[in-house]
Formats: sequence, C-alpha cells, structure tokens
Amino acid sequence: MTQNSNKELNNKDLKKVFLLNFSNEGAWDHARGNNLGFAIALIPALKKIYANEPEKYKDALFRHTNEFFNTAMQPIPFIQGMILSMEEENAKSADYDVSMITGIKTALIGPAAGIFDAIFLNTIRIIGTAVGTGFALQGNPLGILVFLLIFNIPNFYCKYKGAFLGYNLGAKFIDSALESGLMEKFRYATSIIAMMVFGSMTCEWVYLNVTLSFGVGEAEQTLQSILDSVAPNILNLGLLWLCWWLIFKKKVNNVVLMLLMFVVSLGCAYFGILGA
Repeated sequence: MTQNSNKELNNKDLKKVFLLNFSNEGAWDHARGNNLGFAIALIPALKKIYANEPEKYKDALFRHTNEFFNTAMQPIPFIQGMILSMEEENAKSADYDVSMITGIKTALIGPAAGIFDAIFLNTIRIIGTAVGTGFALQGNPLGILVFLLIFNIPNFYCKYKGAFLGYNLGAKFIDSALESGLMEKFRYATSIIAMMVFGSMTCEWVYLNVTLSFGVGEAEQTLQSILDSVAPNILNLGLLWLCWWLIFKKKVNNVVLMLLMFVVSLGCAYFGILGA
C-alpha cells in the first residue's frame, strides 16, 4: 500500500503494528480493558515518531497505557493507524491538542464494537459455523478447517489492511462517516444478513417432532402437523427462542441447559410426546 510522502512511518512499521496485535488481549483487565495490548503494539512506531522528542514519547505511552480501551479485535489496527497519524501531527506541532487523540479513541470504542461484532461474530462466524457444521454432519473432518478459514481469512485481512488504511485516511474519515450515518447503516445491513443466516440454520438443524395426536382413524392429526400447517417449523423456532430466553434473560448456564434439554427429551420420548 502506498504511503503519503509526508508520513513518517513506512509499510514495515505498520506491519509491526499488525503483528504485535496478536498478543493484544494478553494483558486484558476489567479496569482498563486491553489498553496495554493496544499501547504495546504502538511502541515501535511511537519510538520512531518521537525519536527526537523523548518527553512527548513518554506522554504518549502514559496516555495509551492509562486510558480505558475495549472494542472488537478486528478494527483495532485501523484505530491504531489513525492514532499514529494523529501522534505524527502532535510530533510536528507544539500546540497540538492531544485530547483529540483520546477523544477519537474513546468515540470509536462503541461504534467499532457494534459494527465489527455484527460483521464477524454475528455474521461471518455464523456462516462459517453453518458451512463447517454441514461438512462435520457428513463425517468430514475438514469441517473444522473450513470454519477456521471462513472466519480467519477476512479476520486477518481486516486487521492487516486496517493498519495501513487507518494511517493513510486519518481521523477525518471517521468523523465524516459517523456524521453521515454510513457506519450505522452498514451495521444495520450486516445485522439483517446475520438474522437471515441464523434463521436458515434454525430451520435446518433444530429438530423437534411432537408425536401427540388428536382424532381417530382418517381424521387423526398430530400436533406437529397442525402447527406446521399454521407456520412451518414453528416449534423449532419456539425452542430456539426458549433457549435464548433462558441463556440471556434467566442467565442459565449453557451446560446446565444442555443437560436439562437431554433429560426433558428422554422423558418426553419415553411418554410418547416426542419422536424421531
């Protein structure tokens, strides 16, 4: 990626930022999030930017190690690229307002988490799970590899290119994107895709067959067929929402929920309520 001639950092410097982010959450804590990982990834670049200004270098380190920072992993190199661009401006100017550096970092925590969690955790991860599980259900061990590739190829690409893009665009791009509502629209679009994938996975893999029947002879109908005539797979969807409600609203542990479903399924099968 080409660099602006007025910039201090080169491609090698930005690659270091990308590589150092692999240990970003190694020192995560509840007080300041992953601020230390964020700061450590900046150190080589900050040393170069403030090579002749040791006091500003110390201030920059203090600034980034003492501020809370916690967002999705994928946009962090992009944010770091922008921050380094702003640190360069600070190095060149005696009266640069460093509160802008803190401001842009803080302002991006929420939007970046919302957008990239929607893209990677709620969309790409679900798609990868769907495709990988499809292989695994057929007994193909490549399902694990397929899932890892589907998730991590865009994951690493976003991180790698993000450092260069953020550095070259600077903070002005984010200001204009936030003001225009572009980021919110993008997050909304990815959320719709995620829900579509989530719905198709529910229809394909959540299986519930209620064998209770009503009537006699030719008039006999199962509860399953009656409900499916109203809305196909409505019981599958109902089971999904019940599990969601128990996990997120009632804070039921995942393992406890699985054991509970196992016991209830055995009991219902024994009494003829559920069937294969």
